[in-house]
Amino acid sequence: MTQRAACLFLHGFGGAPFEMMPLASVFEARGFCVDIPVLPGHASTVDAWSRTRWADWLACAEARYLALAASHERVYVLGLSMGGSLALALAERHAVAAVAVLAAPLYLYRFFPPEATDWRLPLTGVLRKFRPVWPRRPSSDASRAIAPWQGYDEDIAMEPLYSFLQGIKAVRADLGRVTAPLLAIHAAGDRVVPRSNLYEILNKVSSPSRRAEMLTIREQVTKHHLLTTHVETRDEVIRLCLEFVEGLEVER
Repeated sequence: MTQRAACLFLHGFGGAPFEMMPLASVFEARGFCVDIPVLPGHASTVDAWSRTRWADWLACAEARYLALAASHERVYVLGLSMGGSLALALAERHAVAAVAVLAAPLYLYRFFPPEATDWRLPLTGVLRKFRPVWPRRPSSDASRAIAPWQGYDEDIAMEPLYSFLQGIKAVRADLGRVTAPLLAIHAAGDRVVPRSNLYEILNKVSSPSRRAEMLTIREQVTKHHLLTTHVETRDEVIRLCLEFVEGLEVER
């Protein structure tokens, strides 16, 4: 394969490129040019993270996409969690070759029907004014052995979180602008991003070609969210994404 095609990989909220490496390394070995940026404020300090917002992360993703598009005929965008939301935002703005979203949110809570994975989420707008950094219990060693991850594990910056919630609301409102081929993958028991997001994405995009995959995770230790590194889903995610992108390459 020539490097006429490139892949942009986007990590999640509070995470790092580490979570996209298993996927990106396989694509690189198959001849794709790959780019895995560190989103602003990530892989640094909580203080640096606290000073960044959705607009910063989207601007970074967009700049990296445009750089790839300037030197390649096609750019595929693949993202995990918030990275998937950013991938959808890019597909709303640009003629991406295709988009693959993994456990991507359009919302983390809603009132009708009531759904939230954390009671604080609906109160983020208020809580951020009183406690800018909220401590949280880090994942256990057992959880990390099953689903390796690197990022801000002991704190969550509330202003970035609030900005994230507003950002995905905007993505949800403009989802009909997405016309690129779409692959959406989720885990049935995801305790970070409700599974209903998968169906919302599938139903709201305008992509003529769209595919959804709901994966099953049996263990009860992790939050069933880190699909790219989880021992039960990693290989299947790689297979599905590679099949999706290479299938589109063959059709050209």
